[in-house]
Amino acid sequence: MAGFFYNLGKKIGPKLRKANWVVRSLVGTEAESVKAEYAVGRDLAVAFLQEMEADREPALAEFLGDVGGRLVQAVKNRQWPFHFLTVRSVQINAFALPGGFIFLTRPLLELCRYDRDEVAFVLGHEMAHVVHRHAIDRAMANTVISATVGRYLPGGKFMRMPLGGIVSTLLSQGYSQDQELDADRLGVRLAVAAGFDGWAAARLLERLQGSIAAMSALDGYFSSHPPMQVRIEQITRLLR
Repeated sequence: MAGFFYNLGKKIGPKLRKANWVVRSLVGTEAESVKAEYAVGRDLAVAFLQEMEADREPALAEFLGDVGGRLVQAVKNRQWPFHFLTVRSVQINAFALPGGFIFLTRPLLELCRYDRDEVAFVLGHEMAHVVHRHAIDRAMANTVISATVGRYLPGGKFMRMPLGGIVSTLLSQGYSQDQELDADRLGVRLAVAAGFDGWAAARLLERLQGSIAAMSALDGYFSSHPPMQVRIEQITRLLR
């Protein structure tokens, strides 16, 4: 299955790069491009939160705000106003929407044992999908969004449209394995730059790799990710 997603990523890669170029040409400057990305992500986030309940426990919000805030300070290009939010779900999941909207579930935090260093890697990984434009590439591959983003005007609002099933579709599409490895690299670098222990990333993946029960629960989340061992070896080389 991992090989299938890798080949799929290779196949659609050129189309995604073209879509990325299209959104920039439609909105003009780099600043306008970021505004367009934010508009897309904002409306998708609103639609998502109409279907999923946000977990607004104060202690949890403070925890995410602290870890996420430190990571944001480590981003060199601070164009995206990142937002971090936990949603109520029994699934183990984390994902990024264009413009800097990062969501994760409480079961994933529990899997990380609420360890700040491990959570920093997870958040950094998702932030990397925004910074490296993977999230907007994936969104632009959706024909509904692609057709609508051209009507976005800087300073205005993203055109309202039926978004109910689009977020689910985006999540099921996944990223290519190259993009996932790219996100791992930047995620670790952000964590280290923010003062977190980069080795926590390898420890988390090694723990998951050694847990059959955890891997079974994570099948959906990691379905498009490279094999655990490949990710661990890359992170180890990077940190050494």
